[in-house]
Amino acid sequence: MNDVLKWKLAFAFLLVFVAGGMTGAFFGIHGLRHHVMLGPPHSGDVPDRMREHLRRTLGLNPDQEKKVGPIVDATSAKLESIRVETAERVRTVMEESKKEIAPLLTAEQQTKLDKLESEHRKMMMHHGFLPPPPPKDNPAP
Repeated sequence: MNDVLKWKLAFAFLLVFVAGGMTGAFFGIHGLRHHVMLGPPHSGDVPDRMREHLRRTLGLNPDQEKKVGPIVDATSAKLESIRVETAERVRTVMEESKKEIAPLLTAEQQTKLDKLESEHRKMMMHHGFLPPPPPKDNPAP
């Protein structure tokens, strides 16, 4: 293999590496922006997001915005009710599943399952899918 061919080959590998890095950076930034803008909304954000989306995409005038506002608020309240109900149903099913699985596990596996459940709960709270746990009551001295 001559020197010119070695340099061309090295340059081609470098070009592929740079192209891959740029592609990864593009999709990483796009994904981050997409997640930040369209990630799981916190319940208070939903009506504002809905209003803004309708205003922007439909070009609503101020009078239309005023009339659409109560509809958006009612829809948001219904959606929040559905979200809370669904979260409770999912939690119930998962608790039942854990109760069925627990007797089949060793003590070490049970500890791992508890840790896994705790990490999952923290992640769900962090992303706004679960409310934070209620504060623990301190017993009176």
